[in-house]
Amino acid sequence: MRLNRRDWMMGAAAVLAGSSFPAFAWQLPSPETDLPDLTPAQIREDLTFLEAQWAPGDKSFNHEQRTAFESAIAEAIARSGTSSAKDLVLDVMRAVAIPRNGHTAPVIGRFLDTMPIRAWWFPDGLYILSAAPGFAELLGACIEKFGDMTAAEALVRVAPYISGTDQRIRYLSAAYLMSPTILRRIGVASQENDIPLTLRLRNGTLKSGSLGPAIPDPSDPREPVLYGWYALVPDEKDKVDRWVHVLDGVEKHSPGYGRPAPVRTLWIGDEASKILYVRSNFLDSKGKDPLADDLLFGVLQDLVVSKRPRFVIVDLRLNNGGNFLETMLFAQALPRLVPRNGQVFVLVSRATFSAALVTAAMLKRSAPDRVTLIGEPMGDEARFWAEPDIKTLPNSKIPVFYSTKFEDWERGCSDNPDCYWPAAIFTQGAISIEPEVKIDESFAEYAAGRDPVLDAALARSK
Repeated sequence: MRLNRRDWMMGAAAVLAGSSFPAFAWQLPSPETDLPDLTPAQIREDLTFLEAQWAPGDKSFNHEQRTAFESAIAEAIARSGTSSAKDLVLDVMRAVAIPRNGHTAPVIGRFLDTMPIRAWWFPDGLYILSAAPGFAELLGACIEKFGDMTAAEALVRVAPYISGTDQRIRYLSAAYLMSPTILRRIGVASQENDIPLTLRLRNGTLKSGSLGPAIPDPSDPREPVLYGWYALVPDEKDKVDRWVHVLDGVEKHSPGYGRPAPVRTLWIGDEASKILYVRSNFLDSKGKDPLADDLLFGVLQDLVVSKRPRFVIVDLRLNNGGNFLETMLFAQALPRLVPRNGQVFVLVSRATFSAALVTAAMLKRSAPDRVTLIGEPMGDEARFWAEPDIKTLPNSKIPVFYSTKFEDWERGCSDNPDCYWPAAIFTQGAISIEPEVKIDESFAEYAAGRDPVLDAALARSK
């Protein structure tokens, strides 16, 4: 029998009776696109608001971190007489990053300038994947140096400004290191100069030059904490003012880098051994029917139950999260619906974060012997503070998330009074969210259109 949406919602309501249904974890107000000019008094007011109104709501600080936060705010207030609005953005970034919690973060992407390039970290360096029209010769170049600072040194310098674990910092830094404002703050260049770069082009030659701020890519969401993976996905060829991409010359690239969507499905292989591939980039519905409907009916009922694939690949590598209650029943059911000799492969990366990480953990927890995680360690630990709310600084209008609930998706946290209730209810027993098969694709593989992470799953689907 096919359940309709009303039946499913009534059943879910019965299961969750008495519980508060969470809002989308990363819901944002529409940010301003430009920083206003601020007086020293307005800068001080924003910093004071951050300390007095925002900080008390965030529970991720320990005592030492809260003391360090208060010192950072005091230092920023002391130099506010000579600070600019851009200085305020950077001071907020650094103060809010102190607890090293990825959900405790400012939303500042649209307040930052950008060079005419986008990049991504690979095992052998930071590579340019996309460029504004007129800069195509830089595609595929490895950034050797920012000024006299190696790319690796720049990563160390920018880390204190980025909220989260080392994996989260590595992930977000690829976008933040494209901002001249940030690069000047970490000592790459003076305030008056463009950013000097040393690049190793794809033909192996070294090229030195400088780049200043450019008109941003009109297709770029310009918010790393939500879309830091965007550099990996080429835009459609017919978009106006489209930036060129390193994959433009590749005849066929991985479905993992296809057009972003809440859910996409694809059958891989011949008729006798078809493998179901499911990709998700957002755990929300983007204004359409609920994602839960698409997963429960469109994927589970129409494809898994009716077609009985032995192997299913769930690709969460470019998924920064959303509302994991949209995926909770899907994650619990899928591993139990594949045949007993089947397997679910979950593809993860440093961009897999928040509700996407929870979804991977719930898939693993549902049937640990039939679920294999493949890829990089994810963008957070299993234990973190989340369920963020948001406050907006009064003058700069910078939105800043603060974290309210504790979660542990490996061992549970029912003994913690701040434990978020699903983490207490749905975490019986212990699991690990570390990938069993660890793979970090090289730039050469990516640029050639190969996908070693997906290939590893396909090789095991026999």
